[in-house]
Amino acid sequence: MITDPFGNGDDLLGALDALGDLQQNTDQAILAQRSSERVNLRTRVRVRPGNASQRFDVELTGVTADVSGGGSQVLLKRPVLAGDYFFLSFLDHADTIGEILCRCIRCRMVQEEVFEVGLQFEHNIDPSQLLSRRDEPGIARHAAEADDLSSLASC
Repeated sequence: MITDPFGNGDDLLGALDALGDLQQNTDQAILAQRSSERVNLRTRVRVRPGNASQRFDVELTGVTADVSGGGSQVLLKRPVLAGDYFFLSFLDHADTIGEILCRCIRCRMVQEEVFEVGLQFEHNIDPSQLLSRRDEPGIARHAAEADDLSSLASC
């Protein structure tokens, strides 16, 4: 029997079972569990810590890879910790969608100084609000700037 030094062997065995379940998940299984369709959208975002005492101490900017009603895949230049809460702002859409409280569900390094971050929104949004502004003046320029970061991940 596998046990940990603190005597919580059942917790450790449960974690090993959960790890086995995760390893059995394929990309197709994960996609099938999503509750809403993802929209490929490159737009600039700002990520700030979700706790009040640090909300304005740290600010990360990045670009979305995709957005759905329940979350977003974001590329950042620094890693964040899975499980932590953040406020996400869509910089080019701040007037239609305010800051969104979200939880980091994964963070992995794509390449040096580029991290793919999965964010799950606490409340669903309507991604069509982001799509409706794609053709407005200025949005194309910001999308081009965002492509600079996303092109790093495709190398």
